[in-house]
Order: sequence, then C-alpha cells, then structure tokens
Amino acid sequence: MEKTNRKFNIAGTAFAVLSLFCGVPGPIVIKYIAPHIDFWTQNFLRYAVAVAVMLPFVLLSQKKNIFAKDLWRKTLIIAVINVLMQCCWGAAFYYSDPAFITLLAKSSILWTVAISLIFFADERRLIRSASFWASFFIAIIGIVGVTVFKQDFSTRASIIGIILTLGFAITWAMYTIAIKTLLKNDDSMTSFAIVSVYTTAALGGLAFMFGKPAGCMNLSVNLWGLLAFSAAASISASHVTFYAAIKRIGSTIPPLVVLAQPFLVLLVSRVIFDEHLNGPQWFFGLLLIAGAGLAIRAQEHLNK
Repeated sequence: MEKTNRKFNIAGTAFAVLSLFCGVPGPIVIKYIAPHIDFWTQNFLRYAVAVAVMLPFVLLSQKKNIFAKDLWRKTLIIAVINVLMQCCWGAAFYYSDPAFITLLAKSSILWTVAISLIFFADERRLIRSASFWASFFIAIIGIVGVTVFKQDFSTRASIIGIILTLGFAITWAMYTIAIKTLLKNDDSMTSFAIVSVYTTAALGGLAFMFGKPAGCMNLSVNLWGLLAFSAAASISASHVTFYAAIKRIGSTIPPLVVLAQPFLVLLVSRVIFDEHLNGPQWFFGLLLIAGAGLAIRAQEHLNK
C-alpha cells in the first residue's frame, strides 16, 4: 500500500485513468468477433493471450513471490469470481450493443460502494465527502437514464443481455472487494498473472465443454490481431492498472472513475456498429462523466 501525505494521490489517479482507457477496446472487439466464434471460445482465447503477454514480464522481473503458496491460494479465490464475471461479460455482447452493455455494467458501483462502506473502516471516511455523494448520485442517475431510454429496452435479446450484464456487475463488485482485501500487499502484475492462469484454465475447460474451439481456425489474421490487441489492453493492462489503483486509493473511487468508459466505447461503437444514443441518453451519458470527475476530488477524505 502506497503511503503518502498528499491529499491527491497522483499515482493512484493515473492508474485509474489508464485502466479507464485500456478497457475501451475489449467491448468493441468482442462484439466485432462475435459472428465468427462463440463466446465460450472467445473468452478462453482472450485470456490465453493475456497470460502469454504477462507471464514473460513477471518471470523476467524475477519476482520470487510468484511461487509463494499463500499468493496462489489467495488468487484462487479471486479467480473463481473472475471466471463467473468473464462468462457473463463475454456472453452479454452477443445479445446487445457494446456501449449499452458497458453503461449498464457500471451499476456495479452500487454493490461496490455498499460493501466497501460496510466492511472497510478507512473508506467510511468518504461518508463525510460531499464530492463523493454528489459523484455517486450523479453517476447512478446517469446509468438509470441511459438504460431506461434505450429504444429496444423490452425485447428478448435486450432482456437476456441485461440479465447477463447485471450478473457481471455483481461479480465485478465482489472481484473489486476481493482484490482490496486479499492482495493489498502483493505486486499487481504478479497477482493478476496468477489469476489469469487460473482463469484461462477454467475458461478453456468451459470452451471445450460448451463451445466450439475449432472455430478459431477460421479466424483471419486481422481478427486474430484484434483479439490479441484487446486481450493485451483490456485484460492485461486494464486489470493490472485497476489492481494498482485500488491498492493506492481504495476500492470505491477507481470504479467511479471508470464510469466514463461507456461514453468512450460509444464513440468507437458509433463508427463501427452504427450504435447511437438518443437525446436523453446523451444527457445522462454526460452525467456519468461528471460523476467520474467528482469521484477524483473525493480522494482528499481518504487521507485525513
């Protein structure tokens, strides 16, 4: 845990913002590749690539704690949550559009904040922060508004996508809290590398049981390149920086900062998939960004 007397934690904020931008390619690529392979196979392939990217860095850095039995036990708990989370996340994009799913997924902040304020004494200081409560309610209003004003909100595909996304939101909150509780003194990249090894093994088993892994043989070189890029950015880089942010500024603020991610996804999805937000959704989307910005100011209450 980084110790600092500054009210504004520059490193923690930087990691949270990096996680925000690194997570953008994932939803776009998952949706783009969806017509070519099933979500079981895509989940497995993306995590396999993420492991291949991270392990060499971890091993070459000569971090001895990668072989610590205690770390492997702690990360196993996180990996179980991560597998459930990835199954819901990957499948949701086969039923709805990237920006909408990414927006709805940010409802995880409700669960994350509730658990954090109940179990972590250091984060209860956020209760005294007007900026925190303003950011929280602005973000929630934004999420509800964007969802309610979706034109095909009541269709079967949308309902399935919504259920899967809410499942992701709940497990993401559990995932966030588990990281803070179990890995606060462990290296971020090493920890996530081990989580990814466990996750890849589990997703591989699920892919061979329920998916059609042979379908990956039909992917073009360009599709493989997109898949590899999204895995490196939205899994490896995004999760490692998210771990690092949580260790420095707690488990409540980083998810609030990442609330701006759906709006960035929309900018790309509009070009590729012709996904549009109507007038009210644009308004509430802007509220999400405002809420994420106010969340950064709330950090001063964690160091008083």
